[in-house]
Order: sequence, then structure tokens, then C-alpha cells
Amino acid sequence: MNSFTLSGFLRTASYRSIWMGVRWTLLLSMAAFWFLLSWIRNEYGQEDSNLWLVMRIFVQLVQWTLIGLVATTVLSAVAVWLHFRYQLLHRRLALDLQFGDGQKAEAGWVPLAIHLNGQVFRPFFGTIQAQLLFADKQLSQVVMLDRDRRRARQLWRSGISGLGRTLLHDRGIHDVEHVLLTFGDMLSLVSLPVKIDAVRQVYTLPRAQEPRVIQAQPHSTEEQKYRIDVSKRVEGEYVNYKEFEMGDSIRRIVWKIYAKSGQLVVRIPEIKDPYASHLYFYVSYFNGLSSDHGAFETEMLNVYKDYVRNVFEALQRNGYEVRIPADQEIPKLAGVSEKKGELFRIAAASWQQQASPITFVSASKAAFVCLPSLVPADEVGAVMKKVPEQVPIVVLRLSGAIPSPFRFRMKDIFFAPEEQPADKLSRPWLLSGLRRTLLANEKQIESTLRQRQNCWMTDTIAIEHGV
Repeated sequence: MNSFTLSGFLRTASYRSIWMGVRWTLLLSMAAFWFLLSWIRNEYGQEDSNLWLVMRIFVQLVQWTLIGLVATTVLSAVAVWLHFRYQLLHRRLALDLQFGDGQKAEAGWVPLAIHLNGQVFRPFFGTIQAQLLFADKQLSQVVMLDRDRRRARQLWRSGISGLGRTLLHDRGIHDVEHVLLTFGDMLSLVSLPVKIDAVRQVYTLPRAQEPRVIQAQPHSTEEQKYRIDVSKRVEGEYVNYKEFEMGDSIRRIVWKIYAKSGQLVVRIPEIKDPYASHLYFYVSYFNGLSSDHGAFETEMLNVYKDYVRNVFEALQRNGYEVRIPADQEIPKLAGVSEKKGELFRIAAASWQQQASPITFVSASKAAFVCLPSLVPADEVGAVMKKVPEQVPIVVLRLSGAIPSPFRFRMKDIFFAPEEQPADKLSRPWLLSGLRRTLLANEKQIESTLRQRQNCWMTDTIAIEHGV
């Protein structure tokens, strides 16, 4: 049974009110006009009064003027709405939706363009507005279709379009089901809806942070079957020695090895190797502290994905191809290349409770390991013992992912801070039982990390400043 919540009721009521076609301003205007007429009749409605004779003529003039104005603008919107539905029924209209760069964009305020091609009229001094309707009955911000589309050397317009932005805060896949068009009159008294099917999937990437450098080397060398365009220098110790042969310079003889073993070996001069190994970046999305998928978990996942993208791009600067093994099944999306889909796989991942880090991380391949603080401390300790010490392990502190309601900065005195979607979670998070559990687990993780070098815990402040 679904539990009743006030926010859910208001969201459902707001969604259903769109299909009514009549706005609250019409009902409020009719009620205010009726009360005003009643008051004037009660105060001045005396048949033998000369003042009432004049006021009655004035009231009737105002009354019929308003009725004519409302009738003109409302009937204009209704006529245009009926014409649009007729054109849509006979498939004479085409809808084009442009989201971000076509399929993806960074999370936040995403550019959105909507184009309608065909014979489309606007209401007399009215508007046509468009919104995306997602699978979870969420609506995007309104885009005003206020631009005309014309072909070259054509006087009449071929359609209308609108440009705007919509807020998509959560990183991941968004299922668009319909585009909702509303035809409004000049006085915003009616809003006549039309729903157009526009099924497509778009996704938002984690936000890019300030670039930083993370030194990492492949932990194990793979077979030399992945040729690269730019040859890399190969440096090392014993792998660069070979037995002395005729023609080798005696200046490259390693006398230390000859003194120990009596074998003549020479150093191999620096060479260019046209092959490179892959760097495996193990990212765990294991949530061992919460089985819910609420607003707190969603916001922590957003912050975690931003951090993972930052580390991923930093590792790429080492010159190796970075691979991210998946600890869950990632949905496929048309148009996303398998070879260049690492950022998509980061964006599409979610919290899971099936593959724990101890079973997921491969000690023979891992070159860098990233864990969320939602992983229990004993699991973190088990991963530390399993992975070689030269492999870095970083744990992201998620207790600070949701900002504190008492946060204050000096510049807030002079400039009002921009409101963020996570701000409304600040007060509930402060009293949440998950927060207390998470803080206790992070304290144990910090104690566990001290037992091993080359591992540390970071937080969201480090993400913001690129430390």
C-alpha cells in the first residue's frame, strides 16, 4: 500500500489540474466581479435615485466590455486549440525536440529547444507553452513557443519554436514520454492542453569539477594487443637488461650484476613502445547502510557521481586508457558508443546491495579503488587487506553531501545564495537516522584507514575546491 504524503498529494493535484483547461484566475475573476456587482446594487440600487441611473449605465457598459473582451480572447484560444488538434489528428504537424546536445547534457539547467513544423496559429494576443512530461509524471520548466520558423525565400512561416532551459538535477537517465502544449488566452483565464507523444531517453552527466592530477600506474600488464597512436617511453630496472653480445658498447655493461653473478649484461637504451596497458578504476556503488531509495540516497548518489567523474578524468591524464568495471547491470541507450561510454556508465549507475566491494574488486587488476562511505567499515577493511598496498583506495564522505541549514559564508551578507534543489533536504537530513548511522560508520572507516598507507577519506568540500 502506498503511504500518503502531503508533498505527493500536492504534486498529484498540480499534475491533474493541468488537464482541467480552466485556470484559477477565471474562477477568481468571476467571483470578484459578482461580489462587486452585488455590493454596488446593495449600496446604490435605488430606482428613484439619479445617481443609480448613471451608475447602472456605467456598470452595464463595463460589464459588457469585459464580457466581450473575455469572450474574444477565450474563443480565440479555443478556436486555435481545435484547429491544432485537427491538424494533429491528420498528421500534418511534426515535433522536433532538442535536449542539450541532442541526447546528453550536464546535470543542472539544461538547454531545451522545441520546434513545431506545420500550420500552427497562436491565440489572439495569447501564448503557446510547452513542457516535457517524464515517466514519473514530473514536468519540466515551461518553454514559450514565441519564435517563427521560415524556410529560405518564403514569406509564410513553416512552424513555430521556442528556446528555454529546464532543471534536471539528478544525474542519470530521464525517460521523456510526452510533450505537453497549452494554449492560453490573453488574460490567462484558460489553459487548453494537448499531449503529443515524444518517447525518448536522455541522460544527464555528472558535473565536471576543477581539474586535478592523480598519479596512478597499471597494476598488472596486459597482453600487447591494444596498439596506440602515440608511442610511450618504457623505463624500468631489470626489464631493460639483456645479455652482452658482440657489437654492444662496453660502456653499457652493468658491473654490479657482473660482480654478483659473473654474467655480463648491458642496459637496453630507452625505446619507444607502441603499446600501453589499461588502468582499471574500480568504483563501488554498494549501499550497506540503507535499503531505501529516497531523496537522501538520491542526492548522495549525485554527489558521488560528480566525484567519480572528477577522479576518472584525472586518471585519464596519466596517458592510459581507463576502464571502469561495472558492479551492476547498466541499461543500454541507443546512440551511446561502447568505447566511449564510461561517463554514461557513471551517470546511469545506481546504489546496489548485491555486489559487495570485497567480491567486486579484483586485486590483480585494480589500479585505483573508490568507495562511498555507505560501505560498512568492516567491508572497507576487507578491501584494504585484499588489494596490494601500492593501489590507492579513496572513500568519499557522504555525510556532507546534503548542505547544513546553518551553513554561512561572508559573501551571503551581500549576495543572496542561489537556491539549490538539495537545500530543501537540509533540515530533514539534520534529524535523519541515516545521518547518525552514516556519521558513526565514517568514524570507524577513518580509524580503519589509519592501518594502511596510500588510502584516505575525502569529502564534498574537497570536490568543490578541486583538492
